[in-house]
Amino acid sequence: MKKFHAHGKLLITGEYLVLKGALALAVPLNKGQTLSVEPSKEPGLNWRAETPNGVWFEVKFDHKLAVQKSTDHKKAENLQLILQKSVEQNPDIQEKLNQSAVTTMLEFDPNWGWGSSSTLLHLLAQWLKIDPYQLMDKTIGGSGYDIACAGANQPIFYLRTKGESPQIKTAHFNPPFIHQMGIVYLNKKQSSSTQVKSFLESASHNENLVEEISILSKEFATEQKINRFMSLMHQHEKIIAIATGLTPVQELLFPDYNGAIKSLGAWGGDFALFLSEKNFGTNKKWFQSKGYPVVMPFEEVILNRQIM
Repeated sequence: MKKFHAHGKLLITGEYLVLKGALALAVPLNKGQTLSVEPSKEPGLNWRAETPNGVWFEVKFDHKLAVQKSTDHKKAENLQLILQKSVEQNPDIQEKLNQSAVTTMLEFDPNWGWGSSSTLLHLLAQWLKIDPYQLMDKTIGGSGYDIACAGANQPIFYLRTKGESPQIKTAHFNPPFIHQMGIVYLNKKQSSSTQVKSFLESASHNENLVEEISILSKEFATEQKINRFMSLMHQHEKIIAIATGLTPVQELLFPDYNGAIKSLGAWGGDFALFLSEKNFGTNKKWFQSKGYPVVMPFEEVILNRQIM
């Protein structure tokens, strides 16, 4: 059996404008996805996707990657496209896919938006020896920061301009108040690919906003004072609101929160980052009293926090 692993991700700064070439700060998570491959006596490819809640979906492809049967037609079609584009990148892959049984295990709830698609692309790149960014460009789209996180061991700065290879550098992001930081699930899954497409189609290109976010990304990684960091969070939200025409999450959902809240990734769903002068436990109870039960310490979900 061959087994591969990829890390999940959170985008701390740069949402949306990373697509326009802004510098982004992102962190890999301690949970991700694994892919195991075993030889099979049957022709074709058997694929089984699992989550912490059980089987996500199953699909059987023939030797030409035609779907023979599946438990979820849409998911099977999406996977089929990814595999077909992988073969286009390297035709020799077809042999590897035939007479194989693949099992993927997502280590987090797929509704959380921690990178179920990006981790899959990174896993396929490891197994099939292909370029995950090229595969992303031809399938799910995006900036690629999540693919970079899938293979990273600590926080990163990420920058990619159109037609260029990504620039990835280590970011030493370890604020002294990290134990007060948390993330809250907004009770709604947001489709990153849909949000990306919408932004690229509607937003006007504003070099000033891109530059402002790039500067803020660097400040996020170095700021040591909690009040100043909260101010940076508010500044970031205002800039992205201008770029997208969307309402910041704190203004929309938590106007009475005594601290700072910013979206992580696509606005309108998934997780938000929060920070205040109060301890994490107090903040957790506050969000849960508002009907948001999934609240986690930031330092416990990120990878290798002790060496950042």
